[in-house]
Amino acid sequence: MASTSAEEQEDSSSSLTNELLKARDALEKLSLDNVQITDGDDELAAFRQQWQRELESNPSPQREHSHIDTKLEPEETLSDEEKAKQLFLRGVELERSGKLYEAIQHYKRSMQIIPDVETRLYESSEQRPETPIIEDLKVEEERHVEDVESDEDMIEGEELVPRLQRILAKRGTLCQPEFITRGAHISWLPYEVIQLVLRWAVSADLDAVTLERISGTCRGLYLAAREADIWRSLCIKTWGIECGTPRTHGFTSWRQMYIDRPRIHLHGCYISKTTYLRHGENSYQDQSYRPWYLVDYYRYLRFFPDGVVLMWTTAEEPASCVGQLKFAAVKPSLGIMAGHYRLVGDKVVIVIKRVNSEKKPAQASNTRFRSRRRDTHEQQEHIFHLELELHNVRKRRNWQLTWRYYAVAYRRDQWTQFDLTPGKFPPFAFSRVRGYTAEAYAPLAAHM
Repeated sequence: MASTSAEEQEDSSSSLTNELLKARDALEKLSLDNVQITDGDDELAAFRQQWQRELESNPSPQREHSHIDTKLEPEETLSDEEKAKQLFLRGVELERSGKLYEAIQHYKRSMQIIPDVETRLYESSEQRPETPIIEDLKVEEERHVEDVESDEDMIEGEELVPRLQRILAKRGTLCQPEFITRGAHISWLPYEVIQLVLRWAVSADLDAVTLERISGTCRGLYLAAREADIWRSLCIKTWGIECGTPRTHGFTSWRQMYIDRPRIHLHGCYISKTTYLRHGENSYQDQSYRPWYLVDYYRYLRFFPDGVVLMWTTAEEPASCVGQLKFAAVKPSLGIMAGHYRLVGDKVVIVIKRVNSEKKPAQASNTRFRSRRRDTHEQQEHIFHLELELHNVRKRRNWQLTWRYYAVAYRRDQWTQFDLTPGKFPPFAFSRVRGYTAEAYAPLAAHM
């Protein structure tokens, strides 16, 4: 089809040229035949000369058409991928020059041809620019020099936080990528968005351990993780809205108050292991044989930020039990009991209520046809009252819970208090469980 259209255009152009030549010959013949030149002949001669000048100045349609064909031939030979790449690169140039609307149009046209043109363009070895890598290396060297200079400009007696603030103010950025990267980096985010990311890292489970680990990555995140609003929210969620201020408790900052003040760890379980000997039955064959059994069982306490506590007494090992205490939903079939706790100074007061339903046989009632026995369900309510005290173990703060009071009420007015001997009631030791803080379901709420 293309060849036929080209032939038609050539025929039309040649015919037009022939007609123009015939008209010029006719005019020349008329000028030779006329002997007398009048005023009309002068006008005709002037028109003929002007027409000749226009024909000489303008190229013939045939030559113009051939010029257009030679110009369009390289574009027709380009593949779709090359066209898409040229459009995309043109869009990059327009975007750099500030013409965003035109750049978007070029991007759309290139992606209509090849959707992944950007990936093909920048991941191919032929299209990767070499100069930006050299520039990035120079920037990295400049940053290293700045870091060395900032380390040399240390002021004697200056604290770490003011020193880092001075360094980052001089640099003008919160953080910078250590290695050359082609993708997005956290340093591109505004400071408010980074604060929101940190609140998601702490989450509603008050995972301050993750916040401290983030602060150890770089200087900028170290300062962002020391923001007073985050630690103030942690303190209010731990001790309530009436927790006071750091000055009232003798602390210099909200972070120091959260770390040094007695509190419950929420990113794991407090586990207590009890071991005792139990005398078995004598053997019928050998009366002198008296067996003894070594019995082990565990008590688990799992605390939640909203004041809910789970207690579980079982003989199962911790590896198979801590996963059952991840959520506050109670599983009565396993014997897990749910209650509430309150932190008063260095003491933890726990109240747990358990309701047991037992079947009780009723008296037989004789009817006309047969005797029927109906079972009645009687609910027994047990209330557990525990008081535990927080202790530090070496350098680990709030790592141990010791017994101070334990009583059970089988009825409302009948309380049974236990003798808290160390053998029967050993202290609870904290054990971190990584699965409890592996996911964040809500950010740390901000308090005004």
